[in-house]
Amino acid sequence: MQQSNNNQQENNEKKRKRYQTETQEEALEKIEVKGYEKARLSFVFDKLCSYEAEPSSDEDSKEKLYQKRIEERAKAKQMKIPKSNFKSKIMESQKKKKKYKEDDFEDNPDAKKEEKEEEPKKKKKNRKKFSKKALRKVIRTLCDEYAKDELNNMIWECDENLDGYVSEEEFINMYKKCISDEKEDQGKKMYYLVQFLMYDKDEKHEITVEDTLEILCARYPNNVDQAIDAIFDEEKKDEKTGKVKKVKKETVGYIEYCNKMHALAMQKRNEISNAKKIFCDKIKEEAIENVRKKRNYS
Repeated sequence: MQQSNNNQQENNEKKRKRYQTETQEEALEKIEVKGYEKARLSFVFDKLCSYEAEPSSDEDSKEKLYQKRIEERAKAKQMKIPKSNFKSKIMESQKKKKKYKEDDFEDNPDAKKEEKEEEPKKKKKNRKKFSKKALRKVIRTLCDEYAKDELNNMIWECDENLDGYVSEEEFINMYKKCISDEKEDQGKKMYYLVQFLMYDKDEKHEITVEDTLEILCARYPNNVDQAIDAIFDEEKKDEKTGKVKKVKKETVGYIEYCNKMHALAMQKRNEISNAKKIFCDKIKEEAIENVRKKRNYS
């Protein structure tokens, strides 16, 4: 009996999880990204993929690590080894497969079928995607300092299949989840970067009010002024009076933009938690009063 009850509970949990995933996918499908916003989103994804395709020049790249190991071994053995290109060695070791000619298939007709079946598999492998390598290159153009651990967190926010890369589907799903997140439950480090790159259409590494107008009007048609104030307003103290005044900045950088968006998200999360606490306190008070009334009545 206990085993049967445990099996029923497991089946119910599986059904509940399936229902949740299905409803989440349906909710994401209903969210639409149109017009200029969609074009800028696809442009940012293509840009990140192009950075991924470029050769790496970082200190922790495979090429430099390989060269360091050769130099360390050479010093230990007191040898002089000329510098060589790591990529050329890889290309020599990994030779491409020979392409068959049409004459080769005359004796073996099944070989053509095998080649045709392999073609769609190759297309799937060549889909566009990017990793923390692309993020590192983009963030270095936007700011001087950055935390390397944040790159892993940014990929983790989007990486649904945990392969270390972000595909186009995962990228769009991340954007839809973040724009529909009213409770501020989603991680938004990647979203802030993508949003900033969408605004920075001239690649000045700074954004102005004019840069943000088209996207903000599409996303917040009724609250455009509030959205602009949240990005560009800054509090300053008057030296004479000592009062705090709000001043609108002309340009905002990447780090400043992320800090402002994070502060607003935390403020909204605190408001939601406070509202929940007030609601729970009211329910407790009503329950205590009902118990007292019953006791007095009896």
